[in-house]
Amino acid sequence: MVALAERGKREENPFQYQNETIKKGFSSMTDDNVSAQEATGLQPASQILSFLQELLGPEKSEPQEGAERKARGRPRELSSDHLWLALLVALLRGFSSFADVWRLITWTGVGCFPLLDFTRAGVRKRLLQGDVGSLQALLLRVSTALLPWTTHFQDRGLAPFATNVLALDQSTLDAVRRTCADVREEQADSPRLLVGKLAGFFDVRRQQWVRLLFREDVEALEKAFLEELLSGLQRGSLILCDLGYFSFPFFDQLGDLGCWWLSRLREKTSYTLVHTFVQQGSTLDALIWLGAYRADQAGQMVRLIQFEQAGICYRYITNVLDPNLLSMSEAARLYARRWDIELAFKALKCELGLKLWWSSHPILVLQQLWCALILAQVLHALHLRVAAEAGVDLFEVSLPVLVKLLALAPARSTAECLISLLVRKGRQQGLIRPSRRYQPVVPALLSPYLPAPADLVKSRKPRYAQRKCQARSDRTCFQPRFFSFFLI
Repeated sequence: MVALAERGKREENPFQYQNETIKKGFSSMTDDNVSAQEATGLQPASQILSFLQELLGPEKSEPQEGAERKARGRPRELSSDHLWLALLVALLRGFSSFADVWRLITWTGVGCFPLLDFTRAGVRKRLLQGDVGSLQALLLRVSTALLPWTTHFQDRGLAPFATNVLALDQSTLDAVRRTCADVREEQADSPRLLVGKLAGFFDVRRQQWVRLLFREDVEALEKAFLEELLSGLQRGSLILCDLGYFSFPFFDQLGDLGCWWLSRLREKTSYTLVHTFVQQGSTLDALIWLGAYRADQAGQMVRLIQFEQAGICYRYITNVLDPNLLSMSEAARLYARRWDIELAFKALKCELGLKLWWSSHPILVLQQLWCALILAQVLHALHLRVAAEAGVDLFEVSLPVLVKLLALAPARSTAECLISLLVRKGRQQGLIRPSRRYQPVVPALLSPYLPAPADLVKSRKPRYAQRKCQARSDRTCFQPRFFSFFLI
């Protein structure tokens, strides 16, 4: 009766059934599953790549009662660890379909796992039955194992007064092909074909994703889901904000949370000059109130930094009001690092294959997305360490070339041997080369800074303009194929 009910539910509303199936995959991830997997003697999922085997050792957990008892039925020949490792290797090598994953399992071989006699349909069926929550657990294990690397080799020279430096942005994921029944009749430019959006924080010092939200609504603005993103944000963090997040309430909220922030000044934003630290031609460092009109005013005073370079005027605003804490040149150099998150999104799409979805099935899409994110954490950690070991700037190490060299790494290479090889032959292989990254140059100041008055009031009662954003006429017919959730 249960099976008939499930079948009827699937036929009545396949989209809702798929979403509920994915959600059940998240809720099924428990410590009992991990312990049971270890009890059956499966290969640890920590062996993502052979050269990182000693870095990601087997997960240790206390055996639970009843773990010795074998599960009912025939044991699975294709374990989850075998499956995820094959998917990770396929992404790293630039493969373009789940058929390549099947060939890895049945023809090429994956790590220490034996070759299996599986049909292509059998591997696909196993993927559809895969526990999506186990990938989230694997991502957590990878990030935890890489923490000693990224903490030791992080760039501590970036804003040393801040707890950490995080870049905030979002990116729209590409569209899937019209292969599933629920999207086969959609137009080629239909928003339902777009997978969704990724929005989150990228740690600029450690070069790691620290909070990443998968958003189902591809048409929503950047300011949606801000409350969820900011929850749990560490006090003293410095946020590098994209212009899409520019708003007076958002800046005041970050200040109330005890966070620093740095942003560009949006064109035509009115402000009132309060105190000038220094002014030399077009170069200006001053304290201002955002919002010159009574209808729309920020509640906290900010600092305006302005200078010209090659005929272009650069304007930044920040709540770091003390020039001794953050100089003009340091602020410009720091905001240039906001581009790190753009490169991280580019790595997910181009180097790790998210520009081409191997399937349009929601579960398979999420599996590909999660595996790409796991590889991204490993890739960025290696990028950071190779630059530190070679004694060069981070952006003198090519991320695309690093992916190619990892895909062609010698078999059974350990992490330490591989890093030594990359450092020793980096210039020969084109991995280490001169950087073309933009470097801002602030004009030299000849005038001294004028300190701000000690009794200067730095906060006021805010007034936010209540702008009514009209919904698009076609928004009512848009039904997303996924649901919003945190990847990290």
